[in-house]
Amino acid sequence: MLGTDLIGKALEVLKARPLCDRCLGRLFAGLGYGWSNLERGAALKKVIVMSYHERIREGDEGALREFGEVAGNIGAHASSLYRLLFDNELEVRECSLCGGRLDGFIEEVAVRGSKLLSLYNISRFVVGVRVPRGLLELEESIALQHGLRYWESIRSEIRREVGKAIQSRFGLKVDFEDPEAMLVVSYPDLSLEVVISSLYIRGRYWKVGRMISQAYWPTVGGARYYSIEQALYGILEVLGGESVVLHASGREDVDARMLGSGRPVIVEVKAPRVRRPDLGLLERVVRESSGGLVMVKLEGLARRRDVKAYKEEVAVRSKVYRALVAVDGGVSPEDLRMLELLNGVTVLQRTPKRVLHRRRDMVRSRKLYEVKCRLIAGPLVECLIRASGGLYVKELVNGDDGRTKPSFTEVLGRRAECLELDVLYVEEHPALQPPTQQSQESRPQQG
Repeated sequence: MLGTDLIGKALEVLKARPLCDRCLGRLFAGLGYGWSNLERGAALKKVIVMSYHERIREGDEGALREFGEVAGNIGAHASSLYRLLFDNELEVRECSLCGGRLDGFIEEVAVRGSKLLSLYNISRFVVGVRVPRGLLELEESIALQHGLRYWESIRSEIRREVGKAIQSRFGLKVDFEDPEAMLVVSYPDLSLEVVISSLYIRGRYWKVGRMISQAYWPTVGGARYYSIEQALYGILEVLGGESVVLHASGREDVDARMLGSGRPVIVEVKAPRVRRPDLGLLERVVRESSGGLVMVKLEGLARRRDVKAYKEEVAVRSKVYRALVAVDGGVSPEDLRMLELLNGVTVLQRTPKRVLHRRRDMVRSRKLYEVKCRLIAGPLVECLIRASGGLYVKELVNGDDGRTKPSFTEVLGRRAECLELDVLYVEEHPALQPPTQQSQESRPQQG
């Protein structure tokens, strides 16, 4: 006898409204394993029809009358028994949720969506679905009304079934971790949109000229300085992207060169049409477009999550700088020994006055691992400085009117000023380094 069990719940729903196999099965989506909602709905309906037939054969006239009333809501699975019992064709009622269109919708979207993804050379994708709010609210109200705990929304089913169909029939891959694009599907109007994911390329850059900023610096009259980002614009033409963004492990001052090891960087190209780039070609494009002032070594593709790691590791990764320093009154061998006594000290730096307009005023501590200096001539000294990331080297030299302690100026008792600054080495997080073979490739020669 039908009661409040699983079959009873399904019958309770069908007495209230007509549902296709897929929409009925979706209300019980969390039960069973390895079945589609289409199969769940069909199985429930067949058991319901069999249960009615059993009762009718045992002489239950109420069951006969009840079956005649609900058969139209059950649909095609009830048609043969209805014809046998009533000698008439069953009038199947339209599904109250999808109007019987959901199967055809999934089929058409899979075909059209695969073609659209192929136009953009996409092999890894995810599906996004837009569904009218009213339909989602109706589904939820049905589940609440009948006490159904294992249902899922039509949006979830479309997302899954479209993804499965495209993957199994057209050779593309659903990839939730690193998709190249999202296929956005609108139900029920069948409109499709491809949202291209950014392409992330890991590498390093060298800046062999001075007065070059890292990011584009707009002013009313145009860019204030030539920038690394501008040097990367040529990549857009090759990859067919919309824009390029630089994610670097720290930054050097505009007037400082980036030499030596190069600075670890991730180049983000938004909405590229080409997703499998010739990295050597991109390197040549950057070098030629910048006249050799900016060079990059692109080591392979990265993921979005790597960007966060690059930015978070800036303060704990060490840097090596070359500073050309001028000291009032000249420099003696004893002065050089005094500067090297700074090895291993912790430097306290209040936000430098030159960046107060864009940085919060606070005191930060940075480790000064090693200082080595040699006399050039007269007041000029060349110093190699190894320190933790984020140390303001110019202020380490001049003291910033006491805002940095200790400083070269404080130790020597005379004004010291950094005339030139180069970054020679930037330590990279081991997890972000390219494979050994790639990391051993030669980097660009400095000019």
